[in-house]
Amino acid sequence: MQQLNLFEELAPALPVSYYPDFLSVQEANELYQHCLQLEWQQNYIKMVGKIIAVPRLESIYGDAGCDYIYSNSVFLRPLPWTEKLAQLRDSITALTGHKFNIVIGNQYRSGEDSIGWHADNEPSMGVEPAIASVSLGAVRKFQLKPKQGKPTDFWLEHGSLLIMHRGCQSTHLHQLPKTKKFVSTRINLTFRSHVGKTA
Repeated sequence: MQQLNLFEELAPALPVSYYPDFLSVQEANELYQHCLQLEWQQNYIKMVGKIIAVPRLESIYGDAGCDYIYSNSVFLRPLPWTEKLAQLRDSITALTGHKFNIVIGNQYRSGEDSIGWHADNEPSMGVEPAIASVSLGAVRKFQLKPKQGKPTDFWLEHGSLLIMHRGCQSTHLHQLPKTKKFVSTRINLTFRSHVGKTA
């Protein structure tokens, strides 16, 4: 498995690893088609006293009882693992040694869909969790920055794997910004741990 050290070359302090060829083109294409058939939902989030639509579609699969809450307003209850998602989880565990209980899917339908600056540090994920992120479909700009620093821009390819190592969520923020350029659908699968505490 080739590990491309773009992150290390451009920003040596970034606590991440990147594998551009984690999946073959055929594997990535098949997984993308599978993910299009997942149960996607439009969720709503409370921000500044208003209820607004989350600017993307979401799905969650995983172990029973691993409910997930983020921003104190969006509740996700996992559906049972599909065979392909479970196989992907096991492949990532074999590579990284990290075990995951859930996978959260984000479907970015166009350049208008996005996710703003944030850290994935919900209590249910435990202390200093590692997160594995698989990208499928269109290439979108991904940004990562220290909480008090400037962002570094990267483009995550179809079939690639990004590992945000333990500690990353404490020291860094990340986002997928909007773009005015035409882009087709991108699906992101983030594999996460779950320790049972949702609030």
